[in-house]
Amino acid sequence: MANTLAELDALVIGAGPGGMSAALYLGRLNRSVLVVDSGRSRALLIPLSRNHPAFPEGIEGGELSRRMRRQLQNLRIAIVAEAVSQVRNDATAGFIVDYAGCHVRAKNVIVATGVEDNLPPIEDAERLTRSGHLRFCPICDGYEIAGRPVVIIGTTEGAASEAGFLRSFTREITIVTLGERTNFSAATMSRLIADGVALRREKLTGCVRREKGTVDLVMNASPTMTGVVLYSALGIRPRSELAKQLGADLEEDRRIKVDAHQATRVPGLYAVGDVVTGLNQLGVSMAQGEIAAVAVHNRLRQMQES
Repeated sequence: MANTLAELDALVIGAGPGGMSAALYLGRLNRSVLVVDSGRSRALLIPLSRNHPAFPEGIEGGELSRRMRRQLQNLRIAIVAEAVSQVRNDATAGFIVDYAGCHVRAKNVIVATGVEDNLPPIEDAERLTRSGHLRFCPICDGYEIAGRPVVIIGTTEGAASEAGFLRSFTREITIVTLGERTNFSAATMSRLIADGVALRREKLTGCVRREKGTVDLVMNASPTMTGVVLYSALGIRPRSELAKQLGADLEEDRRIKVDAHQATRVPGLYAVGDVVTGLNQLGVSMAQGEIAAVAVHNRLRQMQES
């Protein structure tokens, strides 16, 4: 390797809310810590979260990230803007983390790599996400629907479950399959019918942004769906490869399996945030980062005492 850095108490992979919370706590616990981040935090796509406590007017995901980065800067905790290429077990140091021609030795690693949403086949889907016209989290913003019509893109039981959840906020719900076959069970189909959820199988030919976060969906050879709130329920891809390579167990959804202290079965390896199975919320991710940081601190104390 071209460069070797001093051994760290902990290295955090990912500078989303969970990873930065972990780094913040470790820094305040007087632990040496470095954050390595590829710049792909899902939180950066949030146009405005009104669901996060202590922000009565809401907060944009990028602004939340900037505030947390300033906190880390105040503690002189560095965030390296690179992607981690490999993490290896090391008999003496714990782990060796490789990125951009460097390797870092760390006694503990906290994986906060998050997930990627499977975007629908809509032109500029990421731009629509950033502007709040394409949504993924009814827990985060279902309250803002305020009775308006909702369209869910999806074909799976997950899409049907999301339709059921959204009935708390509106009664006008349509599942759009974009020409794909559905995978609903007979019981699920009966429940959708009973709940008044409509099903449209036409392909989409256009998506036009409208005011107040709504869109018009132009469907193939059928009427346009105007002024709808658009959700995607096409699933996620957990970024759990590094943890798996180290021997961590994965859940059925391929997210990382952890205990109550955010620890994997690999000693010194922790995971927090959306890459861990559970409620994908900013506050949950941050709390998990805090729990992991304290667990790392206590593990280091025990190592020193022994």
